Amino acid sequence: MQTHDISEEEVKKFKNLLEHLKQIAEDGVTPLIEKYILSMLDYALPFFSHLVLEDDFYELHRLTINKKVIGKNKRIHDIKFLKYPPSENVVNYGRCNYPKQSIFYGSFFHMTAINEMKPRIGDLVTFSVWRAKTGTTLKYCPIFKNQPPMFKNPDPNKRTINPRTFKINELYEEKIKDYPTYMRQQIDELVQFVADAFTKSVNPKNSLDYIFSAYFSNKIFNEFEKGNIEAIYYPSVQDKLSFENVSIKPDVLEKKYDLVEVRDDVINNDPSTGCPGYWMDGLSTCKSFDYAKGKILWDPNKIHQPNEKMLDFKLRYGIDMSD
Repeated sequence: MQTHDISEEEVKKFKNLLEHLKQIAEDGVTPLIEKYILSMLDYALPFFSHLVLEDDFYELHRLTINKKVIGKNKRIHDIKFLKYPPSENVVNYGRCNYPKQSIFYGSFFHMTAINEMKPRIGDLVTFSVWRAKTGTTLKYCPIFKNQPPMFKNPDPNKRTINPRTFKINELYEEKIKDYPTYMRQQIDELVQFVADAFTKSVNPKNSLDYIFSAYFSNKIFNEFEKGNIEAIYYPSVQDKLSFENVSIKPDVLEKKYDLVEVRDDVINNDPSTGCPGYWMDGLSTCKSFDYAKGKILWDPNKIHQPNEKMLDFKLRYGIDMSD
């Protein structure tokens, strides 16, 4: 902990720099200002501080839209397609990654995973469940400052709270009391700026809008704490900050998690039709794997839909369940 304080003027300068960055990116980040923003972030942040916690995230859920990974509406047989993309295939910024950076994204509930991925009617999707190996924990940075929009509703009966991030914020408020006054203010400005970056709604057609959260993710994963942070725990924007996601370094996933279950489904309705959520037709579930060969051992005789319906899926959506 830093025991000497900084000046009030330094805090004001720091806050003004952060406001400047917010303003220039307000209408969307373009390639013309991409490098400027990155250089200004380096200039504005001569220091970085964040809460670090350790916990066991026992089970993670992930959804893969098959055709986005293998190019067609076909059953996935290789475990590698359910994990994270090779870094050379990552061309865009993500919530927690730069281009050419590979990160595993997971959720704690399957509905959060589907809300994040937004599959469309006719998509063949694969849900995967990843379970922590016995005795393992993750060292992570939580993003916790912002609560769901309904948190400030004047009617207490309509107020929404995320109890997990709320509890982490209480812990943070206790810890930050140990810092001198102006240093505390500067850290708080930074932590709030980071939280705003991770909870920002992004134009899905412009991955550059992820530039701020990607910048901080890179700093957290590769620079902060000598690169020993293993995961980032952050609220789901698609679930209005009520539930969370986690991003994990690929080598950490390989060392600390096992794939324990997969399920494939066909999306038969989605919010684009006015449906309040997603409707799916389940096809099959599998808990058998050849880890050495990286294969999912589907049983072709265990399909939960009648032959007539499977033929309809094939004709309408091009669903292919072959090996």
